[in-house]
Amino acid sequence: MTSLSDLPLRDNLVGKQPYGAPQDPVPVSLNVNENTHPLPEGAVADIVAALADAVRGVNRYPDRDFLELRGELANFLNRDLAQGQRLAAEQVWAANGSNEVLQQVLQAFGGPGRSLLSFTPTYSMYPLLADGTDTAWVPVARPADYALTPEIVASALAEHAPSIAIICGPNNPTGTPLDLEVVRAAYDAFDGILVIDEAYHEFESERPSAVTLLPGRPRLLVSRTMSKAFAFAGVRASATSPRTPR
Repeated sequence: MTSLSDLPLRDNLVGKQPYGAPQDPVPVSLNVNENTHPLPEGAVADIVAALADAVRGVNRYPDRDFLELRGELANFLNRDLAQGQRLAAEQVWAANGSNEVLQQVLQAFGGPGRSLLSFTPTYSMYPLLADGTDTAWVPVARPADYALTPEIVASALAEHAPSIAIICGPNNPTGTPLDLEVVRAAYDAFDGILVIDEAYHEFESERPSAVTLLPGRPRLLVSRTMSKAFAFAGVRASATSPRTPR
């Protein structure tokens, strides 16, 4: 059988293996961080009823901008905002899991001659997404306790001046929380796109979401996912929030 390496791949992809995690039939899969609790039966019934209604119109293309979904996601994120701050549907983007959201960010702002920086150890998909979009990968080691400070991030971003920086908070796999002072310092330290990956934000009880920092920061994006806290991994729905209007 012909393998990918036998085909005319880009040179920087030859010999690389696709990302993947073993999917064994076990009760708890720690390697993929799945929620071990199923959806509540009431939610299942509501979803099935909504699908039954929606399928009657599948002969037509859906709303290509999926504004209804984005509006509902915005309403959920608005719970994190102070009074007077509101996200609208147009300020939220949804995709097939947060990996696709991050890939789309790299497709738009990365590419040949551009770079992606993050602080390691962190989510193993970041360098793979960089590879797949011809974006240079710049790993910066975290300190011994894995905690980032404003000084550490500002120094690294000023030194490397990446096109994109992704900071995961709480961090995967270390669980290290991310203070908003670090996000502010990161944003001010360079001129590229700053992505705060909040895939595990719902497990954070003390620190507010970086969504609260969106106003006045047009280069800040906040990525969220429904896979973890909401037991929705199989549905593949995630969102990113760009800036709010000035």
